[in-house]
Amino acid sequence: MSQTPTTPDRDPAAEGREHGRRAGTDEGTASHHTDVIGRVEPTEKRPGASVIHEDETTKIVAFEFDQGQELPDHAAFHPVLIQILRGRVDFGLPDRTIRLQPGEILHLTPKLRHRVKALEPTTLTVTMLLPRS
Repeated sequence: MSQTPTTPDRDPAAEGREHGRRAGTDEGTASHHTDVIGRVEPTEKRPGASVIHEDETTKIVAFEFDQGQELPDHAAFHPVLIQILRGRVDFGLPDRTIRLQPGEILHLTPKLRHRVKALEPTTLTVTMLLPRS
C-alpha cells in the first residue's frame, strides 16, 4: 500500500496569509464613498441615478426608487453586481423573480435581461465590472 508523505508542521492557512503579504503593494489608491443613500432624487416617472465611482475597471451607479417605480426589461453589456442598501425590490429575471433586501447582492452575467420594481423607497447600487484594456 502506497502512502502520501505528509508534513505535520505545514499550515496552509498561514501560507495563504504569507502569500497575500508578498503579493500586495504599498502603491495604489483606495476610494471611500459616503452618503450613497439619498444622493439623487427619483423623478416622477423614473428612479434617480448618480455615478458614485468610475475608473478603468469599475463603474458604480446608485439608483433611488420611489415605491412602485420600475425599470422595464433591460440588460448590461458587462457583468454587474446589484447591492440593496435600503428598501426592497422584486428583481425579475428571465426564469424567476427574486425579492432583494438590504444586505443582499446579486451577480448578473453580461447581457442577461432583467427588470426591477421597488416595493418601497429603495436605494441600490449597480457595480459594472468593466474589461481591462
